Amino acid sequence: MKNLSNVRLSYVIVILLILSGLVFSGCQKKDDSNDMVPDNWLDNSYYGTLSVHYTNLYPAWDVTATMDVDIDKTTGLVTISSTTLSYSGVTLVSADSKIERRGSWSINPTGVLTNNPDNPDLNVDAGIILQNDVQKIYAKDSKGNWQMVNSTDFSGETPASDLSFNLNDAVIQGSVISVTAEGGSITWTLRLSVALD
Repeated sequence: MKNLSNVRLSYVIVILLILSGLVFSGCQKKDDSNDMVPDNWLDNSYYGTLSVHYTNLYPAWDVTATMDVDIDKTTGLVTISSTTLSYSGVTLVSADSKIERRGSWSINPTGVLTNNPDNPDLNVDAGIILQNDVQKIYAKDSKGNWQMVNSTDFSGETPASDLSFNLNDAVIQGSVISVTAEGGSITWTLRLSVALD
């Protein structure tokens, strides 16, 4: 009876050891070597700007916002400052009607370098949140006063914000990504310089 208990106890210990090994290996960090830059991979640190140029035709606006960018050669850490892009426009459709739209983007970008020493890319999530983006349509009443006849809230929509820039292009002439937006366009430009350490 004692031998049978010892055998059972041995089986339980072996099973627990196997399960512990499986749990431990499942909890280990995924190999991100293809996504993360190893220490001392870059030859230089970089600094520069990420700018966004947003144009719209109807109603018309043409606005730009700029963020600071720093890339540390030792850690590969990418730091991008936050900003706000505000826009507004008014278009007279006729003498008796007009369309107005105004709003802003809260931009909180994050960036990660890809591990490709020959042709590195900087992947950026612009982290755009639309704030108070409302379009209103007005018409004149019989006394000639403007009266709002329609209001459309665009705040629930999110512009395309997953961007991938080439690091070498950004240093040489600037890396540019253009996106067609409803009624206009959005152009992102990353410009970098080599930091003199």
